[in-house]
Amino acid sequence: MLVAAVVGLLAMSPVAATAASAKLQKHTIVVGERDRAYLLYVPSIVSESDEKRPLVLVFHGGGGTARGVAREVGRSLHAIADREGFIVAYPNAVKKTWDFGAGVVSEALDVRIDDRGFFEALIDELVNTQPVDSTRVFATGISRGGQASYFVACQFPDRIRAIAPVAMPMPAFMADTCKARDIGIAVLNGTDDPLVPYDGGQIKVRRKERGLVMSTDDTIDFWRQRNGCDEAPSDTAVIDAANDHTRVLRTTWEQCRQAHVILYRIEGGGHTWPAGRQYLPRRRIGRVSAEIDGATEIWAFFSKIAARTG
Repeated sequence: MLVAAVVGLLAMSPVAATAASAKLQKHTIVVGERDRAYLLYVPSIVSESDEKRPLVLVFHGGGGTARGVAREVGRSLHAIADREGFIVAYPNAVKKTWDFGAGVVSEALDVRIDDRGFFEALIDELVNTQPVDSTRVFATGISRGGQASYFVACQFPDRIRAIAPVAMPMPAFMADTCKARDIGIAVLNGTDDPLVPYDGGQIKVRRKERGLVMSTDDTIDFWRQRNGCDEAPSDTAVIDAANDHTRVLRTTWEQCRQAHVILYRIEGGGHTWPAGRQYLPRRRIGRVSAEIDGATEIWAFFSKIAARTG
C-alpha cells in the first residue's frame, strides 16, 4: 500500500538551464512527512499548448543527484524535448541513494526512505499539475538509477509505458516480485563495465559487494517473455563509426504483443552513459562510447512505443 501522500507543491526556484528555450526548475513536494525534491524541464512548445505530452523520468545513480544527471544528459535530452515536445523530470534521492525496500543497499541504510511512495506521488503530481499524458510515462536512469527504472516498471506496471536502464542489468531481487507485463524496454550495457558485470553476478564498488544482478542476456530474456516477444530477434545492427575502441550491437525484438525490446550491447563500453562524459578515470569506470548518443536512442525507442500504444 502507498503510505506517502502528496500534500502540495511547496517551492519552486530556477537552477542552471541546459537549453536556451526553457529553464530547468526545482520543485518540492511533501511525501508523508518529508520534503522531496525534483527538477523539471518543460519546453516552451509544451507550455504554449493544451495538448497532453509524454513524461520522461530520469533517475540519477547512487552517490549522484538530480542536478548531476541533468547536467550529464540534459544538453542532448532537452534539445530533443524542445523539438519533440515532451516533459523531463529528475527525481532527487535522500542522501544520494534510492531505497527500494529490499536488496543489499536498501537494507544497509540507517534511515529507511519510502521511495516507492515518492515515485508514485511524483507521477501523480506531474499528471495533476502539468500537461502530462498519463498513458505515456517513461523512465530511464544510469547505474542505481537504472535499477530505479526497473523498480517503477515492476511496481507500477499500469503507469509506466517503457523503460531504458543504462549500465545496469536487472537486479536479481526484483525478478520474483516484478508485476510488469507488456512494458517496453531498451537496455544499454557495456561489456567492459568494471562495477556492474555484464554477464551477471555481484556489483562491486570500492571492493564492497552491492547486490546481485542478472546477466544482461537473462535480463533481456526476462522482459522478452513478459512482453510475449518471439525468441528470434526481428533486427540486428552493428554500429561502429567512431574510432573509440567500442562498437554497439543493437538487437531488436518487435514481434511482441504490444511493447518491444531492444538490447544495446556496447562492446568495450564501461559504466558510462553513451556519448556522455568520462566522469571518472577509465581505470575506475571504463570507456565512454561515442558510437551512439544515449538520449537520442532512448527517445527514439520511447517515441515508437508511444506511437504504438497511444
